[in-house]
Amino acid sequence: MPETLEGITADWLTRALSINYPGTEVISATPGSSVRATGTKLRLLLDYNDAGHAHRLPPTMWFKSGLEPHSDHVRSSHEREGLFYSEIAPHGLINAPKGYFAEVDDRGFAGQLIEDLLARNARFGSEARPVGTDAAAQTLTMLARLHAFRWQSRELESLGAPGGSLITDGIVLRLLTAESWDESMGRPAAAELPSAFDSVEAVRSGMQQLWDYDRQSNERCIVHGDAHPNNMFFEQDGSPGFLDFQRLMQCDWAHDVNYFLVSCMDIDDAAANEGDLLEHYLNALEEHGAPVLERDAAWENYRRHTMYGLVWNVVPTAMQTERAVDIISRRFNAAARRHELAGLFDLA
Repeated sequence: MPETLEGITADWLTRALSINYPGTEVISATPGSSVRATGTKLRLLLDYNDAGHAHRLPPTMWFKSGLEPHSDHVRSSHEREGLFYSEIAPHGLINAPKGYFAEVDDRGFAGQLIEDLLARNARFGSEARPVGTDAAAQTLTMLARLHAFRWQSRELESLGAPGGSLITDGIVLRLLTAESWDESMGRPAAAELPSAFDSVEAVRSGMQQLWDYDRQSNERCIVHGDAHPNNMFFEQDGSPGFLDFQRLMQCDWAHDVNYFLVSCMDIDDAAANEGDLLEHYLNALEEHGAPVLERDAAWENYRRHTMYGLVWNVVPTAMQTERAVDIISRRFNAAARRHELAGLFDLA
C-alpha cells in the first residue's frame, strides 16, 4: 500500500485493479483534488487498456487510505472500510459508492479505490444543510435494512468486539482531555449543554458506561458507526446514501439511529419529529426480519446514545471543519438537554 500520495502510480493502480478486473492495465493516472482529514482521499483521472475498458471501469475514481500524521492511531478504522467493501457492500443493503479495490497489507496499511460520486451528479451532505423529515425517514429505512441483515448473528464477531475501533483505537478518550474539554466549554455551543457535563470526568465516565451497555446489549447488529451529515450523499431525486465506512462495527442499533438523527437534523426539527421517526425505524426494522422492540425501552435506548455525540465538542479541526464542529456539537448538546441525558448515567 502506498505510504504517500506520490506512490499512487499507474503501475500500482494496475496491480490493484487487476485483482478484481483481470487483464486491466492503467495506461496513465492523473491526480486531481485531494482531501486531507480523518482519512486521505485523492481523486484520480485514469486511462486504461482495452481490458480495462471492457470491464467498464470508470474514467475517474477515488483512492482512500490513512496517510495523515494521526493515521497510526486509526489504522483499524481503515481496515473496517475495506471489510465493508469486500463483505457487506455486495449485498446491496445500503446506498454507497461502488468499491473497485479494498486490501490491507502486511503492515496493517489499508486502502480502497471507490466510485467517484461526482460522476453520478450526487450532492454531498453538509452540516449546514439539515436533513428534513422525509429524507430522514428514507435514511432510517436504509439503516434498518443494514441493521436487520445480521441482527444478533454470530457473524458479527468478524467485526471485532462491540464498539469497534472507537474503543480499540482509543481515539475518543484521547480527545477527551481536561484541557480540550475546558476549552470547548468556552465556545457558544456549550451553552446548550446541561451543567452535569461541565467536567471531562463526567463525560468520560458516561462514555465508558455507554460502551459497557453496548457490550452487554442483546440488540446488536452491523452499524455504519459514523452516520453524520458529512458522511452522506444524495442522488438527484433526493435519495440518501452513506460513504465513509471507517467506523463499521457491531454495536447496539441505537448508536446509528441517534447519531444520524441528532447530527443531521435541525435542532427544533429533530425535537419535534424524532419520536415519530424512531417509530418509523422500528417498524422498518421489523419488516426486514428483526424482532419487535419494546417501544419505551427503545426510546430510552435512543436517548442514552446521545452520550457518544458529545465527543463533537472536542473534535479537532484537523479532522473536521470548525463550522462542522460548532454546528454538530450544538445539536448534540441540545439533545443532551431535551433527552435528560444526565439522568441515564451515574455521573457522581
